[in-house]
This record gives sequence, C-alpha cells and structure tokens, in this order.
Amino acid sequence: MATPSPSPRLSGLVLLVEDDDRFRGACRGLLERSGLAVDAAASLPEALSLARAKRYDAVVSDILMPGGDGVALLKAVRGLDATVPFVLMTGAPTLESAVDAVEHGALRYLQKPFDTAQLLSVVAEAIGKRTSSVDLASLNRRLDRALQGLWMAYQPIVRWSARGIAAYEALSRCETPEIRGPVDLLELAEATLRLPELGRLARSKVAADAAALDPKVLLFVNLHPSDLDDEELYSPAAPLSALAPRVVLEITERASVAHREHLHLDTARLRALGFRVAVDDLGAGYSGLTTFTKVRPEFVKLDASLVRHIDTSATQQLVVSTVLGLSRELDIEVVAEAIESPAERRALTTLGVELLQGDLFARPAPPFVGLRSASLVETAAA
Repeated sequence: MATPSPSPRLSGLVLLVEDDDRFRGACRGLLERSGLAVDAAASLPEALSLARAKRYDAVVSDILMPGGDGVALLKAVRGLDATVPFVLMTGAPTLESAVDAVEHGALRYLQKPFDTAQLLSVVAEAIGKRTSSVDLASLNRRLDRALQGLWMAYQPIVRWSARGIAAYEALSRCETPEIRGPVDLLELAEATLRLPELGRLARSKVAADAAALDPKVLLFVNLHPSDLDDEELYSPAAPLSALAPRVVLEITERASVAHREHLHLDTARLRALGFRVAVDDLGAGYSGLTTFTKVRPEFVKLDASLVRHIDTSATQQLVVSTVLGLSRELDIEVVAEAIESPAERRALTTLGVELLQGDLFARPAPPFVGLRSASLVETAAA
C-alpha cells in the first residue's frame, strides 16, 4: 500500500481478517489511525470465534487464507449477522471468486495492491451502510409500535342548510407517545417504504368503524399519492370496497398527483367500484385547476389558507366565489374545512358554501362525535 494521506475520521468496530502479518499490520494501523477500533484475525477459525462474540460494523477479509477462504467466512458470518457489510480483498483475483463474492452479498471486492484511500473509502461506505441498516431497523420497530397504536378520529362535515351532519372525515391518529402527530406517522411510513401498509390498515379501520354509522352519512377517507399505486385499493375484496357507495376518497392537491400519467384511469377504476372522489387542499397545491380536469371530482375541499380569516379578506372571498362558480358549472360540491370562528363560517355561507368542517363544529374524536349546538346558531355579525 502507498503511504497514507491524511485520512477521514471514522468510528466503528471492524473485523480485519488477513493471514499475511505485514499486510495485516499495515491495514490495521491505517484503520486505527482513521479512528476505527479493529480486531484482527489471521485465519478463518479465529475470525469466526471473534464474530460469534462481537457485533462488528464491517468485516474486511482476504479471500485466500489458511483453514478456509474469505467467501466461506462471508457465508458463515452471514449466518450470525445477516446485515453486516463485508469487504473482500485478494491478490489473485479470479472470475469464480468475484462471482462468489457478489452472489453472497459482499459489498466490495478489492484487488491488491490498492491505494490506502480506496480502502478507507470502502470501509467508510461499509460502516455507513451498517449505520443506515441499523437506523432503518430502528425506524421499522418504531413504525411497528405506531401501527399497533393506530386509531381513527372522525370530524363531522356539516350541511349548513339542514344544520346536520352530512359526512365525517376519517383522520389517522396514534396513541404511541413517540409519534408526534399524523405528519410524523406519514414521514415514518415513507422512510421505511411502508406507506401502502399504513394506508391499508387505516382503510380497514375505517371499514370496521363504519358499522356504527348511519348508512346515509358519507365517509371521507384520505389517500396518500402512493396509495394510488397499491392494487389493494382497487380490489373488490378490500374491506373499504364493500362500503364504496358511502365513501369519498380524498386526493390531496399538496402532492403533484395531477402529473400522474394515468390519474384519470386510477379514478375511473375507483369509481367503477362505487367510490366518489374529492380533491383535497385546493389552493395549496402544485397544479392548480389541472387536477379538476384530470380527476373530475364530485367534491372539492378548500385549503385552510383560503378559509382562515376569510371574513376580513376580500381577496380570499373573491377566490372562493370563483371556485364556487366553477364548481356549480361542473356539478362539484365544495367543502370548506378548518373553520374556527363564527365569522369565518358566516362569510363562507354568505358566499354560498354549503358543506362546512372545522373545530368550530367539533374537534376530531373517536367515532362518531356530535356537533356543538352553539355552532349551528345563526348570530348577527359583530
């Protein structure tokens, strides 16, 4: 190996397996100077003994050794620890050894002699993968706990002319203390690539809760954009499909779903099962009214940014009035959500919004909360 240049500072425990004393000493010194703790072995039996006793962040092994080769060590260590990254070194590379290394999951295959910087780079990569694997395992355990504590809250949607409940929106909640809220739950499912699992579980819980709800009352159920790629969503055998005529699936405008090539086909498949579709968060999204033309929703939900303090904003009132006019032309019902004050409610109903949702009427709660009677009383403007 060449004289080492200044090396990056690393941390972790490495098992180094090399039968050549001088080369083993040089590699060990290099790795230790970079900040790593190193256990060194000169043979396969010695290496296996160490691997059984400790958990290593990476294993760096020669291929040709007394008492067995590096690929045999790789197979044996994989039986003890399936995720430890493995780097194999050889001074006599063969196609067979390279194929074996790749087949059994070696991270890298280094040919001697190699530059010291190359060894440090590969070991740093190996330790990084080990850390990522550990982090992913930890995130998965956290999500497992969250899914065990998942429950659905429901917030009523009021039909103002009837002063009664027209629908409930289902909202995911989690009783696991380490989950800070719905956004945290979604980010955790996204990081672990388990969004479909979360979506399926939430929809199954809605289906179970619906047994206690008046069949005339609709259920609004949120879809993450990734749910549209889950074939279970379109299955007639899925729990929610049995309730499809009572269910409105909300597709958020906050994600660029309008750019999905087959969005119109996705929504057509959902409608074939009996579902209706809503565009959620209108006014906060990427694609503006493009989603209208692709989804052709039965409902549209105004984003909180259009509702908050609408009683004092002529601009917001103009935008909402325009959306209402377009929606009437397209036979779409408008829902205003996130209403917190009687003044906001009054401004919206004056404009002609019929479906209303927000903490003014009731906070999200387990199924199925009633309305605050005071919120239904028409009061004079201040």
